[in-house]
Amino acid sequence: MKRFSIRQYRPTPVPENIIRNIIELAKLAPSAGNLQSYKVYITKQKLAYDAPISFVVCADPEKSASRYGDRGRNLYAIQDATIFASYLQLAIVDAGMSSAWVGAFREGKIRSLLKIPDNLKPIVIITVGYPAIEKSDRRRRSFEEIVHQEQMNSS
Repeated sequence: MKRFSIRQYRPTPVPENIIRNIIELAKLAPSAGNLQSYKVYITKQKLAYDAPISFVVCADPEKSASRYGDRGRNLYAIQDATIFASYLQLAIVDAGMSSAWVGAFREGKIRSLLKIPDNLKPIVIITVGYPAIEKSDRRRRSFEEIVHQEQMNSS
C-alpha cells in the first residue's frame, strides 16, 4: 500500500457512495470497550489545501468516561478518535484517493463553522481528494530502527 500526504488536489468531486464506503471501512477501527467514542463531521467547505472534502474527527470524552472514568476521558477517547482517523486514511487510499492529516487548526473556528457541540473535541482534520500531483517514495525508517524485541538495544 502506498500512502502519501497530499496537499494539492484535483477539483474532482468525491461521490457520496465512496464517502460512505470510506466511513464503513474506518468503522472497523478498534476502540476501548468498543464504545467508538468519536464522531466525524464531513464537509465540502475548503478547510485546508483546497480539498474537495474534509473529515473532522472528534473525540467524545464523556462517552468514554462513562465506562472508564478519567482515563477514558483523557486518554481512551483521544486514542479511539485517532485510530479511527488513521483507518480513514487507509480507507481513502483503498478508494484510490489521497489525504493529509491536519493537526494544526484553529479549534474555535472549526467548532463554529461546523457547529460542533462542546461535549466533542476536534482532534484532526483529514483532507480528502484525488491528487493533483504524483509523489515519489519517501524514506521510512527501517524495521531495525523502529523495532526492539524483548528489550531495548544499546543503539
